[in-house]
Amino acid sequence: MDWMQFTIELIDKLAWPLVLVFAVISLKRPLSKLIPLAKKLKFKDLELEFGQELKAVTQEAEGIFPELKDSNRNILIMSASQLPNSAVIEAWEAVDLAAEKLIHSRCSNITLDKNTRYKHIENILISEQLINTKQGKLFSELRQLRNKVAHAVGYEVDKVQAVQYIELCFKLIEHLQGLTPSALQVCQASVSDVAS
Repeated sequence: MDWMQFTIELIDKLAWPLVLVFAVISLKRPLSKLIPLAKKLKFKDLELEFGQELKAVTQEAEGIFPELKDSNRNILIMSASQLPNSAVIEAWEAVDLAAEKLIHSRCSNITLDKNTRYKHIENILISEQLINTKQGKLFSELRQLRNKVAHAVGYEVDKVQAVQYIELCFKLIEHLQGLTPSALQVCQASVSDVAS
């Protein structure tokens, strides 16, 4: 065996381990970011499920600290750190639901048009004096921000903006839910009012 053949054999034996070491070193940072996201790890006889452990700890904590049974508001605020756009849309859905319940508890003749639903709701709330003009402006601005998040290409909100949006939505929801339902009546708002 001469030195050239020895070198080829040495390279042949060391090539795969060197490639593996290089790959681990190169991918160390991306892999370290993915590990916390793992829900299940399985290697031969070892199997770990992180989600089940977290659920058990959460249930135990809720038993000890009842205030941890999060309201929808707290859940949305927590989700804003990971998915701010989604949290904004869900917060708006909560406003929409509260407004719809209030309208249906007050007005027997209203059908909410799907094409202009949010604008229609806004007009009904203002015309029936369920909200004042400042609250109507807040409703409109929240609706417009929701539309940007839902429909504008590349429009992203950060965590802080999402949390502020959620807080404003829940202030409006508290107001809407605080209004006592009166007897059903025929509301003055009609579909033609929406077009204006």
